[in-house]
Amino acid sequence: MAQDNTTTPSNSTADTLIEFPCHFELKAMGQHCEEFVELVYQTTQKHAPEVSREAVRLQASKNGKYVSVKITIYATHIKQIHGIYGELNAHPDVLWTL
Repeated sequence: MAQDNTTTPSNSTADTLIEFPCHFELKAMGQHCEEFVELVYQTTQKHAPEVSREAVRLQASKNGKYVSVKITIYATHIKQIHGIYGELNAHPDVLWTL
C-alpha cells in the first residue's frame, strides 16, 4: 500500500467542519454593563485585530440584568476561534459562550 505524503494545511477542515477563511459570529453572555461588553470586545480584538466596534451587537435579557454580546469576525483559522473562546471561558464574568 502506498503511503500518503500529503500534508494537511492548518486551516483545513480536518479538525473542524468550518471552512476558513469565513465570517464567524461568536456570542458571550454576562452582566449587562459596559465593562462586560468591553471585555468581550477587547478579548476578541486581541485575536482578530481587524474587528471594529460596528461588529458588536447587544441583546439584553428580558429583565435587563444580562446581555448577550455578539461579534462577527473574519476568522482565518480554528486556533483564532479557540483562542477567543478559551480566554472568554476562563474569565469569571463570562456566564457562557456560544
